[in-house]
Amino acid sequence: MSESSDYSPGQWAGHNFTAARQQYDKDAGRGAAKAAANNVKQSDLVPDTLTSTSTHPVRIDIDFTGSMGGWPGVIVGKLPYLDHEMRTEYLSEEAEVSFGAFCDTADTYTLQIQPFTKGTEMKTSLENLLHVGGGGGSDHMCEAHGVPALYSARNVQMPNAIIKPIYIFITDEMPHHSVVKSSAKNFAKVDIERAMSREEIFEELMEMYSVYVVLKPYGYGTLDKDHMDSDTTTVYNCWKQLIGSDRIALLPDADRVVDVIFGILAKEVGREDYFKKELTGRQTKKQVDTVYKSLQTVHALPKSTGGNSPKTSKLLGKGKSTLHKPTGGGKKSGNLV
Repeated sequence: MSESSDYSPGQWAGHNFTAARQQYDKDAGRGAAKAAANNVKQSDLVPDTLTSTSTHPVRIDIDFTGSMGGWPGVIVGKLPYLDHEMRTEYLSEEAEVSFGAFCDTADTYTLQIQPFTKGTEMKTSLENLLHVGGGGGSDHMCEAHGVPALYSARNVQMPNAIIKPIYIFITDEMPHHSVVKSSAKNFAKVDIERAMSREEIFEELMEMYSVYVVLKPYGYGTLDKDHMDSDTTTVYNCWKQLIGSDRIALLPDADRVVDVIFGILAKEVGREDYFKKELTGRQTKKQVDTVYKSLQTVHALPKSTGGNSPKTSKLLGKGKSTLHKPTGGGKKSGNLV
């Protein structure tokens, strides 16, 4: 399927990629004004707990600060294709996605979390996320990634998961060095005994999820002949220390973000061969090269070494949760990066 084509199976009939993206970009920001007029509070945008009964749950949190530009709109435009491939090729008909948005702790809405959905409800979820700009915190090149990470580690229940749930951040910055008690309570609705470092938070998160980052070059920068500038290098190295280079997809082109998500799913379930065949069958060589370069570390290790190789998925067993909710704010044993 070429980029100029639409993909409208079943319930998505009539969805036009370009028109959907343009409409989303046009409407972005209006919801924020309406929310402000209706005195919507931060606590209203984050449920106390989030539950999925899916066997194959996925969480995707998107940086909604200004430098991310039109990236969310690209995802909206290609949702039918994401929905179809996720259900029929990579995960299961039972697959569900919970979308979220985050900014910084000083912004109007630091965190937003949408319920787990599938099919056309995914479009509604993304449209419900408010664009409020922001990102002007005091720490250079940092956003509040630790807040959604804490929420997802402590307040999300997935009792029927037969895979290790997949968690994807889409961002251009790195987490703050720590999350203090007040931020954990006020934004993530999590009680912690003391401030938690980003290393502690992501170590805990990775026990529960198979975590990846789709990393846009920092700010409004690009890749110069595939080389990172100094700011992007700093951000990349931070994520490398937290989750490992094999879980970072460095991507300069928003139009390829859904392809890269497919590549991550393929790595998780051992379907890299299908992914490459499908990608090369519908994209230009330049587009394919962009995706391959982005995934060069994710796909560099031997096949099926993600969190959900076919063997691992079978061992998990139907109906057995992979979840493990620690209490308090202490550091857990083991090094997962």
